[in-house]
Amino acid sequence: MQLCVGVFVATLALLLAATSTADAASPSLRHQARTVNATVLNACKSLTANSSSATETNYFGSSAFLDNSLRYMSSTVQTPACVYVPTTPEDLSKAIKIIGSQRLSFAVSSGKHASNKGFSSTTGIQISMKGFQHVNLSADKSYVDIGSGNIWDNVYAALQGTGVNIVGGRVTGVGVGGFISGGGGFSWKTNQYGLTIDTLLQADMVMPDGSLKSVTEQSDPDLFWALKGGGNRFGIVYNWRLKTNPQTDLVYGGLRTYTFDQIDSVVKAVSNFAVNNKDPKAQVLPTFNFVLGQPGVSLLAFYDGPSAPAGVFDGFDTSKGGPKPFTDAWKAQSFGDLVRATPSNATQYTRGQFMSVTFQNFSQSIIEQCVNQTKVIGAQSFLHGGSFVSYDVEPFLMTYSDNTNKGGAWPHSNSPLPLNIYFAWNGELNDDFWNEQIRETAKLLRAQAVAEGQNLDGLYLYPNYAVVDTPASELYGSENAARLQTLRQRYDPQDVMGLTTFFSFV
Repeated sequence: MQLCVGVFVATLALLLAATSTADAASPSLRHQARTVNATVLNACKSLTANSSSATETNYFGSSAFLDNSLRYMSSTVQTPACVYVPTTPEDLSKAIKIIGSQRLSFAVSSGKHASNKGFSSTTGIQISMKGFQHVNLSADKSYVDIGSGNIWDNVYAALQGTGVNIVGGRVTGVGVGGFISGGGGFSWKTNQYGLTIDTLLQADMVMPDGSLKSVTEQSDPDLFWALKGGGNRFGIVYNWRLKTNPQTDLVYGGLRTYTFDQIDSVVKAVSNFAVNNKDPKAQVLPTFNFVLGQPGVSLLAFYDGPSAPAGVFDGFDTSKGGPKPFTDAWKAQSFGDLVRATPSNATQYTRGQFMSVTFQNFSQSIIEQCVNQTKVIGAQSFLHGGSFVSYDVEPFLMTYSDNTNKGGAWPHSNSPLPLNIYFAWNGELNDDFWNEQIRETAKLLRAQAVAEGQNLDGLYLYPNYAVVDTPASELYGSENAARLQTLRQRYDPQDVMGLTTFFSFV
């Protein structure tokens, strides 16, 4: 019984479906008919009347409206006046002109994974980028144009068998648009090629005044810099041109799960890997969880080739004293199949929040504290509607940015190592408890790292994992935040993009 309870991944999707489907789905399904501001409704109608035939405007009551209003975390759901789904840059331009001239609240959504309300949701006009899902590889295969409405799964499927790939998301269901602009983009390829923003060649966008612009480092270095992790404050990007890198047909890795009795052994293996791995093609992503009443571990591994050289993953080899997995799906498979191996969608539609701490290194004691926190906080979860407590340890090479950093709004020249904390729960009345817990656990982990001698000054929080009220100085540093604020005023003097939500640069 303990074995079955301790393993969360194999049973999580089924049990969460049984225990929390009603609550998880209901926040999105509970959209209530409400009085819509006449100005916003008229703007929606104007968009419908002036758009191309393939562009849609969805209204309350339609299945398309509900689908486009759903969010990965139900706590971020808002009911918009309409959902506008443009399919051409010109239609997107018309939308931003109407929104700006009438000062209407709006939001732009891609994969809808943001954990902060308002970042991809609104009570005004919701712009869904689902109409931009192209993946166009150049004739010489040196770059690929990717629509902002894609999820990374689509991109990997389109590139499968071409011999090239890009630096993109690591788990299934994550959208392209916010991943790049909202933070910078950590990837299975980061050790080799940096963040996604380090491979950006061009961004095609609608500016806040509605004009269309193709931005490169040569054409507009300031705006190009700001788009690399600076968020949604400079316009709406509908196409990202990314540099490609070589890709074998098969890569090695996948998902293993471990029961609570193996956690100490997993911690040791992960900490040894973090310190000793020197192969840029190798990576692990362990998630220490508390779910279904027990702690456990899911561990994703990646090697950029059909097999891993001897010694790379020895610490996880049971025959050499490594932890014994409950389920083991490490194998040669396509890059896309490996990305889809994670059950990250098992907790979708519950309430939730991300939080981050950034480290110089992942010491064994830091990882042990993550495990301890899953137990301490997890033990309280059932009293507060909790369904999932997790700490994602991301031990990239501590020198990954040395030869890959190409600059950008989010500073990463000193190879910051992110930790993603993710709590999921049911019931709006439990929000305050979980939001306090996630801040306190991050504070505790940061304090321990400092006490151990880590210098965290200049290691900024990864925006894609950060809570909405995080000061800009903690995300970008004072110098970059001031530059972003200055550039906002230059490129958006009417503050059109201030009608949507993101971190403040002030």
